[in-house]
Amino acid sequence: MPWSIPSTIKDWFLGRESSSPSRDRHWTTHASNLTALFCLSRPSPPRPALPPEIILQILAHPTRWLLGRSQSSTHILVSELQKPIITLPPFSAEDLHWLRRVVFRFRSRDQGYSWDRPNHGTYNGSWTWFEAVVPEQREDGVGAADVPPDSDGVRKRWELQRNRHAGTQFEDYEIVFEQGDTSMMELKEVMRVGDRLELRACAAFPAWENQVEEAHVELWYQDNLCSRNGSP
Repeated sequence: MPWSIPSTIKDWFLGRESSSPSRDRHWTTHASNLTALFCLSRPSPPRPALPPEIILQILAHPTRWLLGRSQSSTHILVSELQKPIITLPPFSAEDLHWLRRVVFRFRSRDQGYSWDRPNHGTYNGSWTWFEAVVPEQREDGVGAADVPPDSDGVRKRWELQRNRHAGTQFEDYEIVFEQGDTSMMELKEVMRVGDRLELRACAAFPAWENQVEEAHVELWYQDNLCSRNGSP
């Protein structure tokens, strides 16, 4: 007998509820998720078929999320300014609806010296850092957003990490915004369709340098179980 996705799950994932956005998708269903759905929704004696509510909880688990976008930059030097080193493409309604995790990774150090010797090797008194930023400019021409920007045209910023003060070696950092934590809730609250997300490298005052060997941003989404051609 041909197998089909149970209607309760199909309606929830494929956007047939009134609250769901249109399927303007940038990622594809993972075959393992369809396999899991197939196996869990069919009886396999002595186990009965699982109810749709349980299957939805399983498919919403972080281990089932998909890497939808990834962008990188390498060998960047920033001095006395804030510089976008990665700018992601505009977010669609579906991006915002299904986004579950944002991962910022970078390998960096400062200029390696300063007059403030007691703080060497610590993160105190460090004037090089990284920020995640939602800039105010819009791609859809809608105009001003609900949240007023600050003086430099930034609607929302999050300080991610300071470099070690007078560090002599490049160090690896990873900062994660994940579904349910405060940063992710703020991000999804402030972002609108057409907005971009930036990773900025920052340095303040003369002689301070943010030396970035490499940087990466990843966006992870919950699978919406559309096929690769965008059809149910």
